[in-house]
Amino acid sequence: MNNSDIYVLVVDDEPDIRDIIKDILEDEGYQVATASDGESARASVDQKRPQLILLDIWMPDVDGISLLREFMAHDPQQTIVMMSGHGTIETAVEATRLGASDFIEKPLSTAKLIRGVEIALENQAKQAEKQQVETQDPVGKSPQITLLREQAQRVAKHNMPILLLGEGGTGKHCFAHYLHSLGQYSTSKFVELTADSFPLESLKLSALAEGNCLYLDDVVLLGEKAQALLSYMLDGDKLSNCQLIFASQQSLEQAVNAGRFQEALLYQLNSISLVMPPLREHVEDIPELVEHFVDQHTTQSQLPYRHFTVAAQNRLRNYSWPGNVLELKNVIQRLLLLSETDEIDETEIELTLQPSKESQHNSSTIDYDLPLRDAREQFERIYLLNKLQQTDGNVGRAAKLAGMERTHLYRKLRSLGIDAKQV
Repeated sequence: MNNSDIYVLVVDDEPDIRDIIKDILEDEGYQVATASDGESARASVDQKRPQLILLDIWMPDVDGISLLREFMAHDPQQTIVMMSGHGTIETAVEATRLGASDFIEKPLSTAKLIRGVEIALENQAKQAEKQQVETQDPVGKSPQITLLREQAQRVAKHNMPILLLGEGGTGKHCFAHYLHSLGQYSTSKFVELTADSFPLESLKLSALAEGNCLYLDDVVLLGEKAQALLSYMLDGDKLSNCQLIFASQQSLEQAVNAGRFQEALLYQLNSISLVMPPLREHVEDIPELVEHFVDQHTTQSQLPYRHFTVAAQNRLRNYSWPGNVLELKNVIQRLLLLSETDEIDETEIELTLQPSKESQHNSSTIDYDLPLRDAREQFERIYLLNKLQQTDGNVGRAAKLAGMERTHLYRKLRSLGIDAKQV
């Protein structure tokens, strides 16, 4: 998109600042309108939707934070950059929480203003591209994927929590975006939370969820306080005005039996469960997935296009795929990046899928002829590598799965010579 196609609204009660910003941005080719207060800003937005709003914090009739909240409630996809000469960290954090793209402090230099606008528009384009990719229909025509797609279309508009179950790498995150696109809050924000970022105050959780889609990854890793709060909010129907999607690659029943998860919360989340099948159970979808990932990588990452022969695709179909669809995506990316030919055959696939010496060393087989101390170390290596693989190398989450303190796990990994970043 050229600058001449971008319409920017500048909202500031100081006429000199409005005029300076307008002149600078018009010199850069943008279309620019100005507003001196909240009332005129509302009228301007109603008349024509801007691609970007530069919004001052302090104005005579309404403060910028209140106007930000109002604009985002009306249009969650709106890009807004806040401006203030009296900004504080608390104000910046509040603005960001409410959906502001950035926070620029006055006085505004020409370079600071132009770069701030460019970054906000770049982020807007990236977010739109990411949203388009993530909300795509599940790829595949196998019975498993067809059934999953049909189930999603039936349950997405219901006002009940949806629980996604499946191994790591099966695509729960992307499928959550797909459910969001089908639901009644599809035009609102997709808010992602983890066990570490889950708020422990009811007001904060309500503010994040209200009118949006709330997605919680690895719900089984929630701490006791977070579980209690979530159960209380669900029981009191305090999260009714939102779409709730939870995901887990572990059995919640096993977590309940182990005393790590509340039984009441299990029943609250388990009313609508969708199971993401491992890739080894629908290998007939691999040719279509290969085509999809080739198109995705060549379009988004500007990687060179390469053709996968039928023999190469057949070799991919006969691999076990422990990392599921995510592993296939990464293999395709690696082949597009490193291959030196326009056509990828089964020989290149074979070389790419061969286990490295490190992975062979970390085989899941324990040598029972070893002394107890060495066998125990071998088991610890296998066990901890498994936990790290389940959490994509996240040491904090792996520590929770293993029931260990994070610092203890770091020490153990060092003693075993395991680099979590390489897992």
